[in-house]
Amino acid sequence: STLFPYTTLFRSTILISFALLVVSMVCKAQDINSIFDKFKHRDNVVFVDVPKELISLGLKSSGNKESEKWAKKIDHLRILTLEDANRSTKRDFKKMMETFSWKDYNDIVKVNDNGEKVRIMTQGTDELIKRLIICSFDKEDCVLVVIDGNILPKDIDGIVNDTTIGK
Repeated sequence: STLFPYTTLFRSTILISFALLVVSMVCKAQDINSIFDKFKHRDNVVFVDVPKELISLGLKSSGNKESEKWAKKIDHLRILTLEDANRSTKRDFKKMMETFSWKDYNDIVKVNDNGEKVRIMTQGTDELIKRLIICSFDKEDCVLVVIDGNILPKDIDGIVNDTTIGK
C-alpha cells in the first residue's frame, strides 16, 4: 500500500514527459530549419549553405556597388532545390510547406498560376526584415531560399523595380 502513491507519481511523470516530447516535436516541425534538416540529406536534393563571410567575399569581388551594399545586409543564405529528387521526396516537401505554420511570417507575394506556386514571405518588423523566404514549386521542381540579415523593405522594392521595370 505504500507503493501506490509512488506509482501514481511515476505515471504522472511519464505522462508529463510524453506530453512535453510531443509538444517539442510539434514545435521543432514548425521551425524553418527543420525543413532544411529533413530534406538536405535526401537523394538528389541540392542544399547550399552560404555563410556571411563567403557572401561578402563574393559580392564585394563583383565590383558592383549595389552588390557591395548587399554584402553588409545579408548574414546567411540557404538554398534547397529538389529538381532531381524523386516524386516521393517532392511530395513530402510540398506537404510540409503546405502544412507549415507561417503565422510568424508576412506574405509579400503569393502566386498560384497553372500549378506553379510561388510564395515570398518576410519575418521582422515594418522597418527591418530579418528573414526573407522564397518558396517555389510546380510539377517538376521545388525550391526553398532563406536569406537572413538586416534588410530594409525599400531594398526589396528596389530589387523588384530593377528586375521588372528596368528590363
